[in-house]
Amino acid sequence: GSREVAITRLQGGIERAIHLVGQLLLLARQESGESSGGAPQGTVPLHDLVAQSIASALPQAQARGVDLGVAQADEASVLGDAGALRILLGNLIDNAIKYAPRGGQVDVSLFASGGAPLLVVEDNGPGIPQAERERAFDRFYRLADGNATAEGSGLGLAIVRAIAQKHGAQVELGQSERLGGLRANVRMAPVAAGAGKP
Repeated sequence: GSREVAITRLQGGIERAIHLVGQLLLLARQESGESSGGAPQGTVPLHDLVAQSIASALPQAQARGVDLGVAQADEASVLGDAGALRILLGNLIDNAIKYAPRGGQVDVSLFASGGAPLLVVEDNGPGIPQAERERAFDRFYRLADGNATAEGSGLGLAIVRAIAQKHGAQVELGQSERLGGLRANVRMAPVAAGAGKP
């Protein structure tokens, strides 16, 4: 009856609130620099990170009928916090899956371009108009189109940028030439020769 519906709605609202609080705490930690103090800075193999992130996003992609895969994965490592970088990539993949149409496509690539590795997440969703791309990093930004039903707190890209800045990486949003939707580029800081060796 209507009571069950109300309870289900309430549970959904509570879950969203818990998720939002978690995202806000994560963002606050990244921005305060608390995580750089205590986080283990180590050599992070990005190709492993790509494989792990895709594996954990697969159930969500399959539930939406989205074809999620790796377009290219060079071997590349950076110095950083593996947990934070996993969140960065996870948020980009999560975003792409949400905005891709049912039966859509999301591709992740890793290019070891000249010592400054490049992570790319592309989809065939609506993309983000050029005028709005910078605002997309604002907290609580949501794409103002018919696809605004995509669930989410609007904190995903704010967290991505905060983690990227910690790692000296640049994040750019553009148009995917291959798939037609959004292309998110994360250019990592160049890896110093001999980094990670004592």
